Amino acid sequence: MNCADIRFTLGSVNPSGISDEVYYIPKQNISAWPTISDDFDAAASVNAYTQYTGSFTLAADTTFLRLYSTQGKGKITWEYQGETDCKVVVNKATLSYPKITNEARAFAKFASNGDFVFVVKHDGKFYVIGSPDYRATLTPNGDSGDSAGSAKGITIEIECPDTTPLPTYIGTIELTDGTLDCSTGVFTPTEESNGTE
Repeated sequence: MNCADIRFTLGSVNPSGISDEVYYIPKQNISAWPTISDDFDAAASVNAYTQYTGSFTLAADTTFLRLYSTQGKGKITWEYQGETDCKVVVNKATLSYPKITNEARAFAKFASNGDFVFVVKHDGKFYVIGSPDYRATLTPNGDSGDSAGSAKGITIEIECPDTTPLPTYIGTIELTDGTLDCSTGVFTPTEESNGTE
């Protein structure tokens, strides 16, 4: 593969921020990962070098789960760390759940020492934060707010070392009530959730 021009079209639509719905799963529930190339010379294309091919294979009776995140309070970023010839990227996300609930506190209690994979939508694409080789660290801090109308809830900081800055994902996400095709953004509900048999 060769390097290519990196251009930008003036006046193009270029939205910021992340979706208000994030998808996550404990890494232990993933039985097989999609593939991505880490060899620049051998990669067939830029997509093969920066984007997962295939879909996550999940353990029996498991699915990805949804997590609401207040728009304007969340983002995804990356930073590089390490020594020359050994640098890795650290992919990061900040998510904001606006209420303190039993389910949110249970997630915080488990996730603080767990290992998860997150899929976050930005600008029409889905990005993976999580790695088959490195553990994701989560810091889910809670806040009641201090005055009427002030921000409250749980702020979730996620970090995970990886070889690719925010790899994109075009496979499917199996959810409790259907399947999301990340190549098109189309959600197909299961027959049960659709009210049909």
